[in-house]
Amino acid sequence: MNTFTRLVGTAAVALALGSGAVKAADLSYMSFTYAEEPNKATVQATLDDFTKAEKLTVEPLGFAWGDMQKNIFLRARSKTLPDIAQLSERWLPTFASLDSLVDLNTVYGKDKLEAAFAPDALAMGNIDGKQLALPLISGSIGMVANKEVLAKAGINEPPKTLDEFKQAMIAVRDKVPNSVPYTMATKNNGSILIDFMVWNWVHGGHIIDDAGKVVVDSKEGRDALGFMVELMKERLAAAEIDRPDSRRLLAQGASAFYLDAPQTRTFLREFSGRGEAFDVNVLPMPTPVLKDGDKPVSVQWGHLLVQFADGGKASATDPADKFLAYLTSDAVQTTYTLKMSALPATKSARAAVANDVYLKNWSSATGDARRNEVGIWSNAAELTTIIGEEVQGALLGQKSADEAIASMQARLTTSMEKAKKSE
Repeated sequence: MNTFTRLVGTAAVALALGSGAVKAADLSYMSFTYAEEPNKATVQATLDDFTKAEKLTVEPLGFAWGDMQKNIFLRARSKTLPDIAQLSERWLPTFASLDSLVDLNTVYGKDKLEAAFAPDALAMGNIDGKQLALPLISGSIGMVANKEVLAKAGINEPPKTLDEFKQAMIAVRDKVPNSVPYTMATKNNGSILIDFMVWNWVHGGHIIDDAGKVVVDSKEGRDALGFMVELMKERLAAAEIDRPDSRRLLAQGASAFYLDAPQTRTFLREFSGRGEAFDVNVLPMPTPVLKDGDKPVSVQWGHLLVQFADGGKASATDPADKFLAYLTSDAVQTTYTLKMSALPATKSARAAVANDVYLKNWSSATGDARRNEVGIWSNAAELTTIIGEEVQGALLGQKSADEAIASMQARLTTSMEKAKKSE
């Protein structure tokens, strides 16, 4: 039992002994993982175990990943927010201004949270010193390969440089019929952002610097988008591909590479129809670099848990806070996270699963895990839309890569200036 779980344990007992009868629906939990067919049963089992342990019931609210932000804002306006919601780490700044969002430092204590959680995981939920979310699972977004497809293409080692990467993709295109060598995200702005950001970093560029200045219009930015356009022209990537499509194609032997989080293994097991037997084909690999000596890059990634309450006020004895404590207990962190093929968020749980081979391989392939340089801004949703539209315009041949980058620079700059004025 970790420090955080012990902290709320005493308060939980006090609530159970000192309060009256508990209502049938004690709390609600909005989750995109609950809406994913391969993972729904795992989430439901966790909710059932919580009910057995705490005698409190949870109403699950499942929404697709791409619909979560919209639905949270709609519920905020109608005052029907859930008690707890699951977020992608990049979404948190978008909701930071909601007055119903709870600073969990005020519930559990900053020192106790820092003692219980891994620093990199806890940092994902911290904005301006407020702990607006607790991490549920953590990891990075990096390159994944299908070893079986590589073998069919005569590739014995994962490519290390962009030149090697391109040659590997050509081999897959020519030797594996009806394949999409690299299932690069070419639809869904949120997915496109990740691929463009990674290749921009690989080429040495950035989109927005730490001071909030838009810097995407550079040689590196144009080269990165030009690289992506070239992949489309040479049939090494394809139109109308989103992350779920990437997972299905790789699982079905029709793709060799794509970018994803470690949770991908869980999806690949399901989509391949081979369950854990498919694990031997899942290869976490360092993202190819521009030239020898460069450090591979990846994107910091995780799922967060936020609490909504009237006036942002909550107590460790509230049912919702007992649920948070349960989800971050060793009992869940050493089981749920492995089923999700992800790193636990707490120090004690990470120590307990340190010998998991897949997670060790993922960690060794991570390289330089960088924070999402778009998702950290309050206007992240608008920034993501702009980047997705401009990248897609270039990929579909509606404008040149240079034109798309110039337009992206202008539109992003306008959005950032507008956001600063509203602060």
